Amino acid sequence: MYRLVVCDLDGTLLNAEHRLGAYTRDVLGRLQAEGVMLMLASGRHGHDVQAMARYLGNAGGTISSNGAAVHDATGALVHHHPLDPDCLDFLLRDPAFDALHKNLYRIDDWLVESPRPELLHYHQESGFTYRVLDFADLGPEPVLKAFFYGDPDRLAGLEDLIHRRFPDRVETAMSLPVALEVMPAGVSKGTALERVMTALGLVPAEVIAFGDAMNDLQLLRTAGKGVLMGNADPRLKAALPDQEVIGTNADEAVAGYLERLFR
Repeated sequence: MYRLVVCDLDGTLLNAEHRLGAYTRDVLGRLQAEGVMLMLASGRHGHDVQAMARYLGNAGGTISSNGAAVHDATGALVHHHPLDPDCLDFLLRDPAFDALHKNLYRIDDWLVESPRPELLHYHQESGFTYRVLDFADLGPEPVLKAFFYGDPDRLAGLEDLIHRRFPDRVETAMSLPVALEVMPAGVSKGTALERVMTALGLVPAEVIAFGDAMNDLQLLRTAGKGVLMGNADPRLKAALPDQEVIGTNADEAVAGYLERLFR
């Protein structure tokens, strides 16, 4: 039987309002009481994901910023991988990005140069919020992830530009059609899960993971069993044609699946 359950948040464990449903909280609480480990894996900031973990009884650690940071069950940072400064400089200064809303995740904060209140809709449950700062005043603190919010067609073209500019130095992911995320090369939820499995002495066959977006691809490939949401990105379903597909996040399908699996 599986010893570790790894869940993405938005579009997977969270409902359509980006909140944890009562049924989900109940099922995951019972599984943890029975000794099953739970880990949340998200593109969200570490503090944001840890807040969600606390709602679930301090779940056994978090993967955040798409794998650029890993925290243990106590909330201690055990791994982080920042963007190279020259890559970051290009992402912030090149005119190609001027029409987009720029966001930076550092270890302890989320920075923007201008408010974008609609982004806070995703963080109602945790209460996590951004801080407005002129990026010209950025200090030396490492940046784990940059992401751009804007028109999907424009973002698709910029993803190609980023890879041409920095081949083999960055990873990109579209967690939402309107959000392009940029992390250091080698960073993904899957590589973070490999670190976690090593630390816990687990093998892939002991791990089951759930996801819905392209930034979950490596996570679902790394776990012994990867499960796709019914509402998953069609590109993810096409990339993983043999993976099981369940119901939607709106129906709290992860909780239902786990309750039947561990019955």
